Parts: sequence; structure tokens; C-alpha cells
Amino acid sequence: MSVAEKSQKKSGGLGETVSVIVQALLLALVIRTLLFQPFSIPSGSMRPTLLEGDYLFVTKWSYGFSRYSLPFGPDLFSGRIWGAEPKRGDVAVF
Repeated sequence: MSVAEKSQKKSGGLGETVSVIVQALLLALVIRTLLFQPFSIPSGSMRPTLLEGDYLFVTKWSYGFSRYSLPFGPDLFSGRIWGAEPKRGDVAVF
């Protein structure tokens, strides 16, 4: 194996690593924006149901999506799609 082939392998490894990191960040952004998001309870206003320091993992599709569900609010559709009404006992996080 020549020196040129070794250097190509090293740069290919770096390029692949950068590609994987970028793909992971994009996937995390999509999941956090459209599907799930973690929250923590900062104060006791929800006591006794939720206490300070509790962590929630919430779904973002429960009441549907609007144009404001996406970053920068692109006008892809009007109104709300896949919407549902809140039910008694639901905790709304915003």
C-alpha cells in the first residue's frame, strides 16, 4: 500500500465521520421539532401533579401541526392538520 492510498483512507474516514455527525444532528433536529421534546418543571405551579425538577418527555403531534409548528413558520399549509381537541387531564406544554 502506497503513502497516497493511506492518506486517502484517512481523509475518507474523516469525511465519513463528519457526514455521520451532520446526519445525526439533522435527525435530532427533526425529531425534536416535530415528534418529541424533553422538558423540565422549573417551578411549583403544577403541584401536586408535577413537582419542581420533574422531567417530561412530551409528544408534539397530540393536537396536530400548524404552520407555526415548523421553524420560521413557512406557509406550506393553512389551518391545522391531524388536529385533536385537548382532553381532561392533558398537560399542555408551550
